[in-house]
Amino acid sequence: ISPNFHELFFSCALLMQGSFNSTGLVISSKLPRFSDMYTLSISSSEPKSISAGKPVQFTKSVTKWFTKDGILVEGLFWKDVNGLINQYTGESSKNK
Repeated sequence: ISPNFHELFFSCALLMQGSFNSTGLVISSKLPRFSDMYTLSISSSEPKSISAGKPVQFTKSVTKWFTKDGILVEGLFWKDVNGLINQYTGESSKNK
């Protein structure tokens, strides 16, 4: 996995933290050793708050975001991340 791949996840976390101000967010990512299955989760740091969203996550193979030559296609990754953000906020991706 390219070093830029990990930088994207941290960028995602920073982007999302700046997008919400009602409660803090817990953004978690998991890529088990020797596995291609990556899980990204978003939940509220205050789950009992009235403004907390329902926790969401996706688990996908990282191979979906790379070319056959091993080059990360950032647009595909960000499409999935934005879909997860929309799922957390309750927004429809059709409205964008």
